Amino acid sequence: MEAETYVRHEAIRSEIYKLLAECYYTPDKALSGKITDLVEKLRLAGLQARQDINWGGKKFLKVGNIEELKVEYARLFVGPYTLLAPPYGSVYLEPERRIMGNSTMDVINRYRQSGLVVADDFKDAPDHIAAELEFMHFLIFKAVEAAGQDDGDQVVASLINQQSFLEIHLGAWVHEFADKVIQNAAISFYRNLARATETFIKDDYQVISSVLTSGSSDPENSAEIESISGHC
Repeated sequence: MEAETYVRHEAIRSEIYKLLAECYYTPDKALSGKITDLVEKLRLAGLQARQDINWGGKKFLKVGNIEELKVEYARLFVGPYTLLAPPYGSVYLEPERRIMGNSTMDVINRYRQSGLVVADDFKDAPDHIAAELEFMHFLIFKAVEAAGQDDGDQVVASLINQQSFLEIHLGAWVHEFADKVIQNAAISFYRNLARATETFIKDDYQVISSVLTSGSSDPENSAEIESISGHC
């Protein structure tokens, strides 16, 4: 398979992570367009998650009920009292179920090792689901960049980083997070978004693991690229 096909597919993966991240920020008028774009990217990737998110929620957004969505967003993810669906990895990964635990420190270290720091205007915890989704977007971008430079070793290193981050962090807590959203959301939008997020991450982890198991690092002809493209 040509490297161009690999880059195109990885660009779609990267964009899906980015769009999912944007859906976990406070809703605004641009959300409808992001959902439309997300559904299309999932369609291009041929992933099951499209079935979860391609629903009447798009119609709900077009009605213009952004204020209602903002209220629901705050009720689920912000508070001010009980968080019905905490969007922080440490809440699910730490024995004490607390924010900013050891797992959060590991997330911060992974960001730094990849050349990233949390932006000054990001006022939430570094292991917020939006931040972790954006980190996956960045890791895929770096792999695409390495492929463009014919650096097969760096492509594989980036895939290993992606696998590790999903295994230890995002993929380890997204199921419980999605369950809490589905159980507590009063609006179908967030129920379907959570289900789609979980489904996509689960499928993506399996693809990455399959690619790495193949043991090939050549983006021109390798079984790893064929394995990825088989899910398109």
